[in-house]
Amino acid sequence: MAETVVIIGAGYAGIGTAHKLLKYTKPKVKQLKVILVSPTTHHYWNIAAVRGILPGEFADSDLFHPIEPGFEHYSTNNFEFMLGAATGIDPTTNSVYVTVATDIKTITYTHLVIATGSSYPGRLPFTTVGTYEDSINALHYLQSNVRNAKSIIIAGGGPTGVETAGELGYAYGDSKQITLIIEGDKPLPFLRPEVGKTAALELERLQVKIVRGLRVTSVDDTGDKTSITLSDGKTIAADIYLPLYGMRPNSSFLPGQLMDDRGNLKLDRTLRATGLKNVWGAGDVGNVEAKQLIYAERQALHLADNLDAVLTGNPENVKKLKPTATPQVFVTIGKKKGTGQYNWIKVPSLVVNAAKGKTLFTEKASGLVAGRNIVRSSI
Repeated sequence: MAETVVIIGAGYAGIGTAHKLLKYTKPKVKQLKVILVSPTTHHYWNIAAVRGILPGEFADSDLFHPIEPGFEHYSTNNFEFMLGAATGIDPTTNSVYVTVATDIKTITYTHLVIATGSSYPGRLPFTTVGTYEDSINALHYLQSNVRNAKSIIIAGGGPTGVETAGELGYAYGDSKQITLIIEGDKPLPFLRPEVGKTAALELERLQVKIVRGLRVTSVDDTGDKTSITLSDGKTIAADIYLPLYGMRPNSSFLPGQLMDDRGNLKLDRTLRATGLKNVWGAGDVGNVEAKQLIYAERQALHLADNLDAVLTGNPENVKKLKPTATPQVFVTIGKKKGTGQYNWIKVPSLVVNAAKGKTLFTEKASGLVAGRNIVRSSI
């Protein structure tokens, strides 16, 4: 029986799932076809965006990798890359609608995987922001602004905000005014208190000013500088403002009944869309775990195994994912320091630096598109 698996999204989870199906399921299901749908020709290794926004830190080729060459060794009977943006799905007819150039194409699937990830408001190039050209132009524009700026404000005390502030402080702490705005009394509030304390201490050593206990209530970027009003009524200004909070799932093309009130794709523990047998999801677009790459990677591997079970006629082997109950987060703070938490243990700075801080895993990027690894896990 012919089986068509359509995967919407060519990020870490989408590419990983596609390769796993083609490597391990296709030999058992000869008529399997995987169609990978993406609005961009290149995968963006956005783990490194926190350093990549600084001019001269990475070559473009370290951050952006063409997707299609990684799949060239598969038969065109079994794999197709479709450059386009998904604009809708219809589970009643097993259809996906994709805008390709100026046309809308309809693809019929037997199984659909939604792996479109998430992004920050404002099209900041910390994730893909459209086509390859859109993303790389946005990154170059921000790099140029960072080079010329005298003051930069980051809002958001999560890992991305802390890592970005750390990179900027490491590079420019003695020449630019770097400010981090956080709502609580310390960054990384979802981790052990001592982790947040360490992050704050290291940031302040890099001359990053931390504004505590406040949030941004409005932004005015009509003048020469961006004016930011805080929840205490005071206003501060900077050449660059980076709102690194409020990540949103890229789910606007999905029917409303498939999403929760935050726009997340509702998934059960098998990673099926709630109420559907042949629609699946993995990564930041879903509501199963926090929006972190470590979880997207694990979900992609689990999903591929479950799809393999269904496609090979062994549905009894479909397993429920057990969500991670405790955080597993490594946070870099500049090129030499870091902190984090693995389960209940605070991770020493030297471990974070050795594992992640030196390269931000950029050496793994070519392996992802070629089907050798996702980040830490082999495919």
